[in-house]
Amino acid sequence: MNKKFLAIGGVILALLIVGGIFAYNQFTKPAADTQTNNKKKIAEPLNVIPVAERPYMQISPVADGRNIQIIVKEVKKPAESVDYELEYQAGTLLQGIFGTLQLSNLPASVTELMGSCSAGGACAYHEDVKGGTLLTRFSGPENYALKSDWKYIDNSTRETEFASKDSKFQLTSASLANQRYLVIFNTAGYPEGLEGNPVSDPYSLAVSSALSGKGTLTMRANEDGELKIMGWNGSEWINFGGEVSAEDSKMVSAEVDLVELYIVVK
Repeated sequence: MNKKFLAIGGVILALLIVGGIFAYNQFTKPAADTQTNNKKKIAEPLNVIPVAERPYMQISPVADGRNIQIIVKEVKKPAESVDYELEYQAGTLLQGIFGTLQLSNLPASVTELMGSCSAGGACAYHEDVKGGTLLTRFSGPENYALKSDWKYIDNSTRETEFASKDSKFQLTSASLANQRYLVIFNTAGYPEGLEGNPVSDPYSLAVSSALSGKGTLTMRANEDGELKIMGWNGSEWINFGGEVSAEDSKMVSAEVDLVELYIVVK
């Protein structure tokens, strides 16, 4: 009987010792872990740098309908790399793509799959993609972060009327009926050389094949006045002029060439 009690006592003592070591470890580790977690949560405020200093980026659809390109075309404030988080709605689910892009040579781009692939090579593709947001964190002498909306359009029904996610950019063009995939992106910045005072978001238009043709564009500015629509065709700015709405002095419309970026100036 005594031996039995001694054995039980030994087991209890061993458990107490193990428990004590575990508790000690738990109380001595949090300081380092907490610092690590806090570092991960630290992030620059969003969209605080002036629009004129922001990079010119584009989100472009790929003709296969399965991939998407993120392109950094121009950086005004120096940066060595950018971390990106591309979120998008696919059906009823919110999906995400994360990565880092080096900026030593511009333009810099990455092509990402809107889906997932197993180690064996079998892939599942996301369906009914609608677009979402792009969060970018630029690392350099001065870190900065930006976030804006993008809209993905699968034009299987050959539509000719399109709008941005915020509906402040509305474009009608028969030429776009031939484009299967389109992205309208409230891009953070715009290329150098713009004349005039920008009074709207810059909007990027990207399609899955060569962009050409004409259309009627209506944009909403942040201010009223003598408004005109400027377009960037990849090499130069084009002044498309504009007619301000009699009902809303912040709405301006113009006949435009289909180019990769538009912005309202005054």
